Amino acid sequence: MTLVLNTLESGDYSEQIKALFAEKNEEIEIINTANLKIMHCMGCNNCWLKTPGICSIKDDYEIILKKLVSVENFWVVADTKFGFIDYRGKRVLDRIVPMLNMYIEIRDGWERHQLRYHPLNFGFIYKGDGNRELLKEWSMRVARNMAGRSLGVIALDKNETCEKVSESATAESAAWETAVPASAEHVIIINGSPRVKKNSNTNKIIDAFGEGLQQAGTTYDLYSLSNRSEWDRAREAFMTNNNIIIALPLFVECLPSLLQEFLSTLPTERRQPAKLSFILHGGFDEGHQLRLGEKFLQSLPAQLGCSCGGVLVKGGSFMLRNRENSYIKKMTDKMLASYATMGLSFAQNGNFMTPEAKKFTGPEKNPKIGVLLFNLVFKRIVKKNFDRIAQEWGCAEPLDSKPY
Repeated sequence: MTLVLNTLESGDYSEQIKALFAEKNEEIEIINTANLKIMHCMGCNNCWLKTPGICSIKDDYEIILKKLVSVENFWVVADTKFGFIDYRGKRVLDRIVPMLNMYIEIRDGWERHQLRYHPLNFGFIYKGDGNRELLKEWSMRVARNMAGRSLGVIALDKNETCEKVSESATAESAAWETAVPASAEHVIIINGSPRVKKNSNTNKIIDAFGEGLQQAGTTYDLYSLSNRSEWDRAREAFMTNNNIIIALPLFVECLPSLLQEFLSTLPTERRQPAKLSFILHGGFDEGHQLRLGEKFLQSLPAQLGCSCGGVLVKGGSFMLRNRENSYIKKMTDKMLASYATMGLSFAQNGNFMTPEAKKFTGPEKNPKIGVLLFNLVFKRIVKKNFDRIAQEWGCAEPLDSKPY
């Protein structure tokens, strides 16, 4: 069976979508999500550690989850923004997390969460101008995350695909780059995590990074997108300052949909030149897990009328939110200290283009001996640690339970 989620909000594309599957000998169900109430994933991890397999957000997405457990192929139909899937399409992908469980394994040489049910093949159908190369790689990564295969990327209309940022946008970015000071005296930092501030790993990273900025005499203002009442002030700050950093966690191989929605509300015509930089982090240690997100972020500043100040990339951030545990606090102190060092570096250089920023990511992939040790020893240790956290969170079910 094949499930197709149509997230397009304008026009009726049902017949056009059906025609794409006309020659396939499979049962197809199309759900128009415009008719459903679906919220952004909050990144709370309750579906992994408190109510395994059950999302804590009580909206219509449960209808989709109950269908996903019995399908083999999963397609999303969405519009595009900045050459990528728009926030409405990404929103339904971010909420797929309950289909996985908390336990970690090495699958196809990658660190992955275990499947809660069965492998799921994934494909993407897009409307508008999309960066086809980027979308194909993203589709492959999403499918790999679900232990399935990529079904491909299909353009719903005949618009020319945008393989790269337009030359005019790139030229404008290059022209403005020289107008932005090399060092940073004041920085605007936007926390793009959907988690509330007190539970946000991103916020802990920003706090440490900010200590480094302040050591060099650089001030900063912080805006958290998890609080929508801050969006107007964040937009104003974005448009009127010349050094901006967006810090974010990796969500389903790219940006969280909440951050994508905010970015879609920003004007592209700026009042003054600006440099836009990013801090991108993820739970897994491997640097290559974040490279697709990095590639997209590198293309974004020119599309927002800014020059690019680079992307600071690092994994291994999952345990930051559990720093009340003394053992975990000791483990993560070193990581946060390294972010403080990078804050000092950014204050001095005004970007993440430095050699130390490039080295900051650490190992790109787990070495063979690391994979062997994980499978023999660490896998069980990690599992016990997650079981302990779940017990502390009041979890009453096995973490790999199948509620649907």
